[in-house]
Amino acid sequence: MTLLTTEEKELLTRAANLMEEILESLEIAKDKKLVKDLKTALQEVEEDKAKPLDELIRELNLEKEVRN
Repeated sequence: MTLLTTEEKELLTRAANLMEEILESLEIAKDKKLVKDLKTALQEVEEDKAKPLDELIRELNLEKEVRN
């Protein structure tokens, strides 16, 4: 006997994942230093001060660990 349809199970899974994301966002929002650092990082990206990801991967010698 199945209590939930496949569609209902998928909906519950999506809702649970969304709630988890919301909780993570709230945790981040409570961390003032992290929020400040994120804002600084975003500003640097907008000002083209950030390195491209592939360049950073090469500099850190992570080519084998990170595969495209």
